[in-house]
Amino acid sequence: MAYADYAYYSEIYKGTLSESDFQRLSERASDYIDGRTNYILKTADISEDMEERVRKACCALAEIIENINTGGIKTRETVGNYSVGYASGVKISPEKKLDDTMQLYLADLVKAVKWI
Repeated sequence: MAYADYAYYSEIYKGTLSESDFQRLSERASDYIDGRTNYILKTADISEDMEERVRKACCALAEIIENINTGGIKTRETVGNYSVGYASGVKISPEKKLDDTMQLYLADLVKAVKWI
């Protein structure tokens, strides 16, 4: 089960993914969090603040996974005669992007858990 639901994502986090995309990607994001934290969140008694940060991390990771899957951050889109453009520049590995995002939201947890 994902750490964040679509209501949280759209109303609190203010994300822009569709509901079906978020549901699919948030499951993968939650799996990534669990794998990188040795599943500690499944058994740990965590504070309300940490629960909130985990939900935010799940939302952010879902968006990062979408960006990885689509080839990058969309910088332009045209509807008539469909056109799309993605940002280019410094290439960072997908794992680094995901880990950096987790570090942003879950730094305290990351310090307490040995990374794989």
